[in-house]
Amino acid sequence: MNLNKLNANVSNIIEVKGQPDLNISGISYDSRQVQPGFLFIAIRGLVSDGHNYIPAAIQAGAVAIVYDRGDLAISADVTAILVEDSRMILPDIAATYYGHPEEDLRLVGITGTNGKTTTNYFVQHLLTDSMLKTGRIGTTGAAMGDVNIDLMHTTPESADLYEILAEFVAHGAEAVTLEVSSHALAQNRVEGLSFDVAVYTNLTQDHLDYHGSFEEYLTAKQLLFKGLSEESVAIVNTDDPFSARIIEVCVAKIVRYGYNAQAEYRILDHSINRDGVELSLETPAGRRKLQVNTVGSFNYYNFLAAYAAAVELECDIEKVEAAAQTLPAVPGRLEKMANSAPFTVFVDYAHTPDAMETILNTLVEAYPDQKLISVFGCGGDRDQGKRPLMGEIATRLSTHTILTDDNPRTESPIAIIDAIAAGCKDRKNYEIIQDRSSALEAALQQAQPGDIIAILGKGHEQYQEIMGKRKPYSDMDLVNQFMEQHGYFA
Repeated sequence: MNLNKLNANVSNIIEVKGQPDLNISGISYDSRQVQPGFLFIAIRGLVSDGHNYIPAAIQAGAVAIVYDRGDLAISADVTAILVEDSRMILPDIAATYYGHPEEDLRLVGITGTNGKTTTNYFVQHLLTDSMLKTGRIGTTGAAMGDVNIDLMHTTPESADLYEILAEFVAHGAEAVTLEVSSHALAQNRVEGLSFDVAVYTNLTQDHLDYHGSFEEYLTAKQLLFKGLSEESVAIVNTDDPFSARIIEVCVAKIVRYGYNAQAEYRILDHSINRDGVELSLETPAGRRKLQVNTVGSFNYYNFLAAYAAAVELECDIEKVEAAAQTLPAVPGRLEKMANSAPFTVFVDYAHTPDAMETILNTLVEAYPDQKLISVFGCGGDRDQGKRPLMGEIATRLSTHTILTDDNPRTESPIAIIDAIAAGCKDRKNYEIIQDRSSALEAALQQAQPGDIIAILGKGHEQYQEIMGKRKPYSDMDLVNQFMEQHGYFA
């Protein structure tokens, strides 16, 4: 693509040095991905500044550079485009380069502290079974049919996001569901996307290390709904105490869901049967009874949000309700490990106080007479305020708790654990085993017939990050290895 064509959509260009009439063979904000003929866009990240890697990008073959630091001297061998804010214009460049794939798609954005990933899986499933070929982008990666792409972030950087959307369109996608994180909203990653539907799940304490305060965290979430048009639909959990703050900034059609009598999509009752759960709902189409193969009040919320999204997108309600009987298992979300052990192991991604309390309460209610062993840690370089809160919750709801590492990143692992332990007060029902593999081994060894083990925090993740480096690691793999070694085959 010609560089002039890309520049035509960039409004904050200050100066262009060099030859603007170039053919660009690719775009990238990561110098390690640059190939000959690429345009490199230098953006400032959370950890590093892309401007520091401009020489590496040029050495790799970049023929043009977009940057926003006027103090830098760019090599005369390349075209240098100085802009006001390179991160702000990255979505415009990416959308143009990849041919505006978003224009060919129905887009569903899902935001909130908890439930995004499960809701995302449920929406994709309901839309696909309703004959709308749908891609999914989120915490566990990007996927549609045979297309599977690993991701570093819940919501990719805009250049990656538009590339994925183009890939989905090339494979026949008609819709895409997307988890939209608060970081992505604050960093302009979804700029240029017009969402047909936006879902708000809930808001609880998380990411205060980045946003600085709960109010700023909420403000970031509001950005998704501020960006909706009057033709869009905002699907809002009306039982969440911050739902009114979401609604107040939104001009889109408001659709509420939950148990509240004001909800357009309302749960009236549920009853467990041998096939799963029968839900009784009040909807704009009248009262409905349908079968779902998921349990737990948090999953009823996730399903109802997905159900409302599918119906508001005018999918056939009968097909949507048929699809509800075969909802997919979501990796690392209260995932029951398949084996023949006399005790039961669940793995879940819960890494916030609210998510932990929800999961542990669900297990206590489901197994009221069983001993509950929980294993968890907290991530380093993240919100420190939630650590003692999670220690208190775990030791209050569990029979026994093992405090261990999560992803300590660049922090002292034992300092993180000490902060968690501060919330355990005078309780004696916990122990500290710093190494996570050893902690899981101890929990599995301790378990007696009938016991329940909840391994929390990492869920589907396939790595552990220590001192800034990622090493292969999986809670689920370790559990499976233990089961195989002890003859507890699936």
